[in-house]
Amino acid sequence: MTTSESAASRLSALVDGYLDTQLLVVAAELGLADAIGGGARDAAELSAEVGADPAVLGRVLWGLAAAGVLDERPGRRFALTAVGELLRPGHPRSMHGAVLARGRLYYAAQAGLLRAVREGGTPFEITHGAPFFDHLAAHPAQQAAFQESMTARSRREAAAVVAACDFSRFATLVDVGGGSGLLLAAILAANPGLTGTLFDRPDVVSRAAVPGVGGDFFTHVPPGADAYLLSRVLHDWDDAEALAILQRCRCATAAGATLLLVEALLPERATDDPAAVRIDLHMLTLLHGRERTRAEFAALLDAAGFRLVAVTTAGPASGVHVLEARPTT
Repeated sequence: MTTSESAASRLSALVDGYLDTQLLVVAAELGLADAIGGGARDAAELSAEVGADPAVLGRVLWGLAAAGVLDERPGRRFALTAVGELLRPGHPRSMHGAVLARGRLYYAAQAGLLRAVREGGTPFEITHGAPFFDHLAAHPAQQAAFQESMTARSRREAAAVVAACDFSRFATLVDVGGGSGLLLAAILAANPGLTGTLFDRPDVVSRAAVPGVGGDFFTHVPPGADAYLLSRVLHDWDDAEALAILQRCRCATAAGATLLLVEALLPERATDDPAAVRIDLHMLTLLHGRERTRAEFAALLDAAGFRLVAVTTAGPASGVHVLEARPTT
């Protein structure tokens, strides 16, 4: 294959990405992975089980096989590949929720990207006429898919963060904006001598299974802890709002306290970490936030009165790093 042919093939695969996205959404919506299970099924068998037109479903199954999600066996029977197994909701590394979130939410929002590039703004708000979380509140099914996606990601990241960071050196920890408390629960389970407090909106804290305090991190953060943790918080906000959150944390921290940030880090060159760049594009599409480089985090921390002292990769598969900072004065 010539260089130009290879380039054309690559561009064709990229531009046809919308096909794979929707094939995966159909598979997740119908529960095809669980229906196939550990065996091999044909379109007629599956259509009767999941409620689908056998002729159309057969073509979808073939498309999933072409994408490497299914393995085509003799007689047009299909089995799950290792990729397809991740569509099962019960899989330890399930991406079932992620597929639904991308197909139900992110996919349509991309229609607003060109206008956002030309005029500014957020593609999701341009497309749907409402901020992301307001839209979710009005659409329970989409909110459920998004929460499933976030919970699965949080479980993977929690294990990586607990393994990467020594929390035993602290006596007290406040998880700022910690949501359901999943990460804090994992930290406390691994460090029984640690006292942890979840700090988030009162309605969020009321549903959590860990000790919590309700409040608003734009106005105050509970003072006096040895360590403060913000996991995937700052990337939801632009620089001005992220700085305001860090300043509230600085007001709460004593001279010897530690601030821990769990975030993705953008590489210096896009090809060094394409996955991190894609996360940044998700933020561009949905919210007003962004991912940042190590230097950008260091500058934000410095402006808030912190000094970045260490960065630890929380396992290459997690996609996140633990940034450790201390008060400068």
